[in-house]
Amino acid sequence: MKVAIIGGGASGLMLGALISKLNINYDIFNSGKLGRKILASGNGRCNIANTNIDKKYYHDNKLLSKLLVNKDKVFNLFKELNIYTKEDGEGRLYPISESSLSVLNILLKNNKGNIIDLFVNNIKNKGDKYYVENYGPYDKIIICTGSYASFKNSFSYDYLKSLNVKFNDFKPSLVGFKVKENIKAISGVRCKCNVSLYSSDKLIHKESGEIIFKDDGISGICVMNLSSYYQHLDNQKSKIVIDLLDNKKYNTLESVINPKLLDYINKYNLDPNKIVLNIKSTYDFEFAQVCVGGIDINYINDNLSLKSDSNIYVMGEVIDCDGVCGGYNLFFAWLCSITVYEDLKNEISNK
Repeated sequence: MKVAIIGGGASGLMLGALISKLNINYDIFNSGKLGRKILASGNGRCNIANTNIDKKYYHDNKLLSKLLVNKDKVFNLFKELNIYTKEDGEGRLYPISESSLSVLNILLKNNKGNIIDLFVNNIKNKGDKYYVENYGPYDKIIICTGSYASFKNSFSYDYLKSLNVKFNDFKPSLVGFKVKENIKAISGVRCKCNVSLYSSDKLIHKESGEIIFKDDGISGICVMNLSSYYQHLDNQKSKIVIDLLDNKKYNTLESVINPKLLDYINKYNLDPNKIVLNIKSTYDFEFAQVCVGGIDINYINDNLSLKSDSNIYVMGEVIDCDGVCGGYNLFFAWLCSITVYEDLKNEISNK
């Protein structure tokens, strides 16, 4: 069996490491730096997974729910690869080294296939074989090309049109919001608070954490999580409500609220328990950690092969499945790799 893996990100490199154990002949096609999202994860510390894996952190995605049968295999895989982890107080897992490069180096060390620096524009099917650009023939194609997230310039997914799948447009997620209000006066202020997302005055989701005010919007992990829920809304006429005091009572707020922020609150006679910011949009793809959108899950089998062609698999961010911050999206990449690996292993053993 000869396999083409298109994309040298988390899921592609993990699959390469796994199928190396099966003595499968494979090539990895990747344009530019390998494992770029791995290196960026956790601000360079690599938030490799989360111990609190549940479908609710993926917006109850139906495909993800089926893949979770392999959940424990992901954690066992870390042990097999000698990726030793530690857990923080919220279930986030990191390598003990706190270095994303450590994880990338382990994956590269365990990859035995060829790595070809090439941006793929077309996949051709000739009989029962496949060709990637001028390379081939291949028996299986694995597509794990990621998304537009964190890229300045978007690239084309037109080659997927020949695969008879529905592709839902990408939207930036795990990203900050631009707001309609003029908040330049408090740009650079950071504070711990509760933030809530409302759509048509209905509470969608609430988070607690640090918010960062910018010239034209807001950011911070809690805000980025709200963007994940925002991009799943049909009606995006929404607002953020900020609660700075968490219902606590103080005689004076001088030592409670950042002075610049307090001046802003006083100037506009705002309620510190209910500061409303109307959402203009999210920030662009280059500032996003992941995307909402991708290949529609209704066109994908439970083993991640396409319903239109069982010899073509899809993994990771190219699938319309996304999670919140906290290691959930990298975990999904590993979960995809395990799922495809198990399917290829079963096919080989049944021959």
